[in-house]
Amino acid sequence: MPYALPAGARPDTTGVQLQIDTPRRFTMTTPFWYAPFRPLPESLDALLPHAENPPDDQHRWLHIPRESTDLGSVPGVLWGLVASYGRHTLAVIVHDHLAGLAKLAPETERFDRASAADEVLYAALRDPEAGRYRASWFRSLVLWTGVSAARYYQHRRSIFWVLAAATVGGWLGLGWLAENVGGRPFPLAGWILGVVGLVVLGVAGTFAARLARLRPQGVAPTPAHPTFMPEGEQPVGRASDIWVVRGLAAAAIVLLLGAVWTALPLPPLFGLGVPGFLGLLGLLVFLAGSGYLARSPVRRDAVLPLTLALAGPPVGLVALITVGVLSLMWLPDAFSTTTEGPVNTVNGRSGRG
Repeated sequence: MPYALPAGARPDTTGVQLQIDTPRRFTMTTPFWYAPFRPLPESLDALLPHAENPPDDQHRWLHIPRESTDLGSVPGVLWGLVASYGRHTLAVIVHDHLAGLAKLAPETERFDRASAADEVLYAALRDPEAGRYRASWFRSLVLWTGVSAARYYQHRRSIFWVLAAATVGGWLGLGWLAENVGGRPFPLAGWILGVVGLVVLGVAGTFAARLARLRPQGVAPTPAHPTFMPEGEQPVGRASDIWVVRGLAAAAIVLLLGAVWTALPLPPLFGLGVPGFLGLLGLLVFLAGSGYLARSPVRRDAVLPLTLALAGPPVGLVALITVGVLSLMWLPDAFSTTTEGPVNTVNGRSGRG
């Protein structure tokens, strides 16, 4: 296992305990160890902390001590996409510790140390031995993109603007393609394909949730666990069943892409089209920025403009809708009284007695 967990860890719990300090701040009261399942590049591994008395000598262990954490630093308006806690909880606690050490390092080392922390986060999120604490590839990519963009903003502000320019260039290039690629649009076909794609995606999600319930807690569907068998019961599924889910998800993606294709070319947004020269310029900026980011200690940074360009619009739309809805829900709170903390009613009653 990649984690050496504290006493009390069982197949149904990690044994890691959190103390509530504020509504969004916690203190982890039970230290643990983590060993990335794949080694980092030597230049980054050298920047990770070395601890004494690791659990064994076969892995590169990182000691995660008792300290404060906010779990996943996800803005509240985006919790509909990625919550602050979940399968990624242990991974983000590891990242919190390493990112905190990076901020305390000499200024010339902060970016590289933060890069090492982000690499450990991605490794922990996708660790095949993490059982039910292994995050999906989409959630892993979203979380890694968020912390990586923050890394540039905090430690390499000038390169952050290169990232921003490359992302905008990607939007311009994609906008021009959407307005000029494709034949005659078929809106009705697009609606039909879109609805069917969403239905197939829902079936895939339902089937995946059922498999997760039937699977023994803490066990992931891997070749090491060929069957899903809760203790004392007969087999309830095969590891190959996961390919049914993947097949349905792939079919849903094809149907949804087909729905998009039948809608092309799209009309110009607000009547303002993207000129050809601007689309070409945006594409060149996107490619140049991606190539420049590839020089980072983390080669995966080259895909940051692509992930931001693709995920930015839907994420922004979700955030905008959430802000609008929550603003209406928060209106009653404007007329309520607040306190600095919870009232200790037990001691309060005994004091009056």
